[in-house]
Amino acid sequence: MAKVLSQEEVDALLNEFSEEEGPTLQPLSARDGRDAAPRPTAARKREKEKDRKVSGYNFRRPDRVSKEQLRSLHYLHDHFARNFSSSLSAYLRALIDVNLYSVEQFTYSEFILSLPDPTYFNAIAMSPLEGNAILEINPKILFPMIDKILGGKGEDFAGGIRSITDIERTLIEGVVKIVMKDLEESWKQIAKLHLSIVATETSPQLIQVVAPNEIVVLIVFELKVGEARGFMNFCIPAIVLEPISKRFSQDWYADKAKTSVDEIKKIKLNLLKTNIKLAAGIYGNTITARDLIGLKPGDVIKLESRVTDPLTVELNGVKKYNAYQVKHSEKKTVQVVDLIPREFKNE
Repeated sequence: MAKVLSQEEVDALLNEFSEEEGPTLQPLSARDGRDAAPRPTAARKREKEKDRKVSGYNFRRPDRVSKEQLRSLHYLHDHFARNFSSSLSAYLRALIDVNLYSVEQFTYSEFILSLPDPTYFNAIAMSPLEGNAILEINPKILFPMIDKILGGKGEDFAGGIRSITDIERTLIEGVVKIVMKDLEESWKQIAKLHLSIVATETSPQLIQVVAPNEIVVLIVFELKVGEARGFMNFCIPAIVLEPISKRFSQDWYADKAKTSVDEIKKIKLNLLKTNIKLAAGIYGNTITARDLIGLKPGDVIKLESRVTDPLTVELNGVKKYNAYQVKHSEKKTVQVVDLIPREFKNE
């Protein structure tokens, strides 16, 4: 038996038809003289749709770490990169450049697939936080560092990808300890952590700290040793950061932007260890080419300076002090008299 529509149902159908197709039909109640409720036109509906703010969301890869937390982690590890660059340069006795490359979040499986095999792969405990992080050093920069430790020039490894030996693993542990020490120092502003190596492998697939679909924060550093360049990855599972997520406030990195007393002390200690070339002599004298060619053993060269004139002391080729030659403990020494005025501020 066919169903008979009521007047309300007919009006509802007409309203729906007018919204989608835009005809000017009116429901029977309006044509009969009864008041009809105003209905939105198709143009008005499109305008409302334009006003909606729609953002895409991937349920398979939810963003468990907020942008605010990522900004704080970016500042924190940028500070670590500067400290680690100084510490590693002192350890290897060479100028090492360390820069923060990126701070992003991925799934753990995506992180593992992005790594070379073999590589230097460490599981790091972050006590008192539960769970482990990952520290990976790319072979392209690992072997130049080992070469530098053994007294070489730190040349790029050109023998193809190979596994790291037990001896090489022992040598590079010193670098890893510096990494963990500087990370603990940088993280003190958020939490007091104690980092330690749980496991070390050359194949990333042999260590699984979280499930493959879990979100991790991947912090990538670019290292430069001589002409060699490579990456060091520090991977922290998002689940490990959850207990301290509230400590990453919006103004945290702004409040910590000032140089701390410990940083100033560390810079001063590094400066005190710097070797500076020191030379003292009589400068500004000239000789003709004829006299220079005619010099032979036993000749006496007459200088333009007087015996009573002060010597000039140079530091790294820059004239710094006036001094007089004196004798002390059967050795020739100089006694600084005054500072030579600087012509330029950068001298």
